[in-house]
Amino acid sequence: MTLSAELLATLLAVAIRYSALPAIDVAELPPIGQLSAQALAAKVCPEVPERCTTMAALFDVEGYRIYLRDSLNPGDPMDRGFIVHELVHVLQYKKHGDAYFDNCHNRIASERQAYFVQNNYLGDEGVDWREGYLVRFMRCPEEGDAGPGDARRGG
Repeated sequence: MTLSAELLATLLAVAIRYSALPAIDVAELPPIGQLSAQALAAKVCPEVPERCTTMAALFDVEGYRIYLRDSLNPGDPMDRGFIVHELVHVLQYKKHGDAYFDNCHNRIASERQAYFVQNNYLGDEGVDWREGYLVRFMRCPEEGDAGPGDARRGG
């Protein structure tokens, strides 16, 4: 998959418009790499990769890099929606810094915002589908307790 500079600029403009986060230049975007579905799952959920086999994309805060599943098609609006979602995370990172993502409540808020933007983009593209339904059920664990629904992992 090849993402043109034009397409990235367009998708970044969408992320900026719907998120209302401060604009950045395309040149400030992180490198974008491609991974197989298995490799992406292992990166997102290293302890139990089989839990993350449906992941399409990831913004790696620590490495300042976006990873996309190698089967994504930039001609498909659904697939472009995943890129928009990750671009929102980049904008959040640029505004708040990497420590923002260490807090569970911030992480859930960041996902809600990214899905909001992604879904608005899908609507603009005429796609009758919405992503992120399960984020409404995410809860932060009690102090020191990392259990099911722990929002510290994800894309």
